[in-house]
Amino acid sequence: MNSILKQAKEIEQKIIENRHWLHRHPEIGFNLPNTAAYVREQLESMGIHAELCGGPIDSRVADSFTKAGFPYMDQSTGVTATIGSGSPCILLRADMDALPMEETPGLVNFTSENRGVSHMCGHDSHTAMLLGAAEILKSRESSLRGTVKLMFQTGEECGCGSRFMVENGILENPKVDAALALHVMSQEESGTVRYTSGIASAAMDTYMVKILGKGGHSSVPQNTIDPLMIANQLYTTLNLLSCREIDPRETVALTVGKCGGGTAVNIIPDTAELMVAFRTFNRDVRNHLNQRVPEIIEHTVKMWRGDYTMTDFHTPSTFTDETFCRELEPFIREIVGSDNVSSMPCMAGTEDFGYITEHVPSMFAILGAGSSDNAPMHNPNMLLDESVFHLGSAVLANCAIEWLNKHAL
Repeated sequence: MNSILKQAKEIEQKIIENRHWLHRHPEIGFNLPNTAAYVREQLESMGIHAELCGGPIDSRVADSFTKAGFPYMDQSTGVTATIGSGSPCILLRADMDALPMEETPGLVNFTSENRGVSHMCGHDSHTAMLLGAAEILKSRESSLRGTVKLMFQTGEECGCGSRFMVENGILENPKVDAALALHVMSQEESGTVRYTSGIASAAMDTYMVKILGKGGHSSVPQNTIDPLMIANQLYTTLNLLSCREIDPRETVALTVGKCGGGTAVNIIPDTAELMVAFRTFNRDVRNHLNQRVPEIIEHTVKMWRGDYTMTDFHTPSTFTDETFCRELEPFIREIVGSDNVSSMPCMAGTEDFGYITEHVPSMFAILGAGSSDNAPMHNPNMLLDESVFHLGSAVLANCAIEWLNKHAL
């Protein structure tokens, strides 16, 4: 048995215990004070000095996520630490945030204690696996031929948590040369690892619009500027974009996920809200939509004499570097077996690891933790096979050690 896999198996129960604590105490968004404190405490207990990597969040961005169903957050509390020293440097990333949703009561015996918040996307397991990898790496620090940087990230479900960590220097001091992230999937066969070379996930671009009209009595519409009517026009027009301005051979998932306002049937309100997001794989298609959506919003609102405020944010596709993937694949096979490593189509979902992959060669891989019969991610009945978590820790540690060995100066 590979010595790193053997070591990961020895600490398997600790990895699972960490996952249980995190699952019971989920937090959402960018500000995860209890989660960050727990991660720092675990790292410090291993002799690893950990620091917060975050900072103030622009109030405009914070307001927009409040409208999208997340609590107001003016700070980001990501955690970072390093093991080893010198160049080269490889970054290992885990996301820590949960979802604003209930899990099915009694699904597990370590159910969320934070009502309305749960780890139904597996980020608790990502954090626990990276903590396990950290323990393995720390025990071998004297033989590391470079630096491993740990990235415990906030706000992945918001689509830009890693952006704030990049802006706050996660890729510097020491300079990161490559990066790896694992994501568990409940409907992928336990113990398998799959990945996509090239574009691995869709880009997502989001526009949140507050339409400013002029309210009044429904019996005198000529004296008003109806923001609901404007929102309705926008809803219809925006949904026509993908079928009338995009090559039908391209893939676009455009959704107006929120549209409405008002309080009563006989009142034309002052304001209405509309939120639209689209996911794309082709850069030219994405650029076209990012030009046209603001244009359509501008002209439609102004055509009906309204005004508006708009917040937009943009999550790039996650891009996995083919050369880097080929380098890491043998190190992954050493842990899970050659027959358990394979390629897969790119995900239709969005993964904000893309902010990292824009800057350094990276690999994003899927660790199977269930079967096709399981409930999917983001489902209140989602369950994960905990017996694979030690494999995740071993994959992260083995890839880091062997990649450093290969690229040591």
